[in-house]
Amino acid sequence: MGKHVSIPSTGLSWTEDRLAGRYDFLRRRREEVRLDLLYYPYWSMHLTGSARWRIFGEKPLEMLLISDARKGTCRRVSSFPQHYEERLSFMEEKAGFSPAEFGSGTDVRSVIAHMASPLLDQAEAEAAAEAFALAAWNKRCNIPLGPRADIRCIRKVSYFLYKPFWVMRPKEEPQSGSGKIFLFDASTGLGGVSEYWNVVEYVRSIQEASPVSSESINGKMQS
Repeated sequence: MGKHVSIPSTGLSWTEDRLAGRYDFLRRRREEVRLDLLYYPYWSMHLTGSARWRIFGEKPLEMLLISDARKGTCRRVSSFPQHYEERLSFMEEKAGFSPAEFGSGTDVRSVIAHMASPLLDQAEAEAAAEAFALAAWNKRCNIPLGPRADIRCIRKVSYFLYKPFWVMRPKEEPQSGSGKIFLFDASTGLGGVSEYWNVVEYVRSIQEASPVSSESINGKMQS
């Protein structure tokens, strides 16, 4: 039985053809590689707090964070991405990448796709984000030999979303194991960004757990 999923997403703005137009190395190797679609879960967090000194009074604090919904690791961002609703219809439920139909508005296409399941609920993600923010605020406000401030997190606003990635890897995997992979952010078009190493690690883990050959995928797409 198939599986139909509605996805709160940062938006699949960069298609395979658009990426090939931007990256010469992808254009040259287009016939040697495949691009699989991965949706990875995140929590977006807006935290507000305060730093209070006995002498200097009180100062408001604010931070925007993106938190990995599987690991809880956080990083600061200057603004939140736009929110889109996208759809995936899988031909069958599998643990790894599998044939699916992608939909967004009038854009419908066949893809090889996978959705990573979140491991942290909202409360757990907010606790990790608060600990990250308090540590950063404490470092900024309580300088060595300076007056100490009481740092508090007052309010947390969070929402859940997925970020789409294109995973580039060889069509033919080597006999000795998994081949090299390269990651493209499907929302921004950026490739090989170090801050997405967590996503690379996840792809490698499911690749080792449930390897999928190009022959099996092509057979299912044609059947």
